[in-house]
Amino acid sequence: MALNSVRNIVIFFAAVPAAAFQSNLSPPRQQFPGFRPKVTLRAEVSDGDCLVERLDLNSKFGRWRFLQEILEEESSADDVNQVLYRVLKSFYDHPRPLKTRDGKTNPSPTLTENQRLILNKDLLQSRDENNVGFISAMPPSDIDDNSLTLYKNTVDLLEKLQPDPVENEEDFKGSWDILVELYGRESTKAAQKQNDFSWITRSNVVRLLLHYDFLIAFEDGISNES
Repeated sequence: MALNSVRNIVIFFAAVPAAAFQSNLSPPRQQFPGFRPKVTLRAEVSDGDCLVERLDLNSKFGRWRFLQEILEEESSADDVNQVLYRVLKSFYDHPRPLKTRDGKTNPSPTLTENQRLILNKDLLQSRDENNVGFISAMPPSDIDDNSLTLYKNTVDLLEKLQPDPVENEEDFKGSWDILVELYGRESTKAAQKQNDFSWITRSNVVRLLLHYDFLIAFEDGISNES
């Protein structure tokens, strides 16, 4: 993850009034070029580019909003699981080059062989009745505790895709820093203290999306394949 680029986005995001994120308010277009009113997230599964358009993921503002909605428990589980699938599948199918075109080190993460094995064997195999790929990370809101085993196993696997806190300390801390900017320091502290499965899942998914270029390189950060 290119931390300098992400920090620049944080500066932009922090300047947006909180009211802009309320579903019943939309800021004047001249103040926020390209902003579209918040889309009501439907429970139905959409495939292909419909998902991207419906969630406004072609805009940087829309992608920030999507991450915040995950943290605020306002997002559809189906949407989250499909977006996560497409982002990780993009990195699996199209490994990023080690060098950029100008010869500099590419800040995008590179999957290890073990991570590629986890994706191929365990995480990229699920498809719904419409043949849309998804990762069972975010459980539906009405699930009972006895049915959480699948999701807990998935979150354990997703944790292995996170940057190593020792070998890749900068990226590990960086994704947490951005999460705190999104959710608020006090809210994050309270959630970490409670540390229930909902928070573990939401924080894991958001940090993964941040690490795998969801914000700063969207054209490469989400697969066109569903």
